[in-house]
Amino acid sequence: MKSKFIIDERTLTVKVVVAGPGGVGKTTLLKRYETSNFIPAVSTIGINFLVMDQEVGETLLRIAYWDYAGEDRFRSLFPGYCQGSSGAMVAFDTSRIQTLSELPEWLAMIREHNDPEIPIVLLGNKLDTVAEETRQMIAESASNFVKEYSLSGYYLCSAKTGEGMESPFAHLGILIIENKKK
Repeated sequence: MKSKFIIDERTLTVKVVVAGPGGVGKTTLLKRYETSNFIPAVSTIGINFLVMDQEVGETLLRIAYWDYAGEDRFRSLFPGYCQGSSGAMVAFDTSRIQTLSELPEWLAMIREHNDPEIPIVLLGNKLDTVAEETRQMIAESASNFVKEYSLSGYYLCSAKTGEGMESPFAHLGILIIENKKK
């Protein structure tokens, strides 16, 4: 859960990179998580930062989310920005399922410049734009993608409606703590 707390010996500060193709709603997802409101975002130029506090058991996480622009013109800068991450989120647009096929390049860069065991969560955004009967096919595609690329799970969500928004962030926080204990 989101909270404000005093930094002490129980606090762990970590970096989480958020990546994926342009226009999938990465910034909007983060804004929804931060404010609990839908705030349409314009295209990110370079990188955005968001710092959020999260309690995970006895550990207090201060997570710096690095929201990276998905456009090709910024891609060459990504490896330097993603280095030193404790976790990652990669996003695709559920209404443009082909954006899922653009993620392997992002995953390769994340893993190349971090611990190969870095927890990575897949986010399928814009679920509100997809017909109910299409959701099962998207879920199957996401599940297969997670298995193929050894990701830490997937979540289908909507930054617009708020559907499915809390779970991926909470889950990634838990995975980061578990990974740090190894």
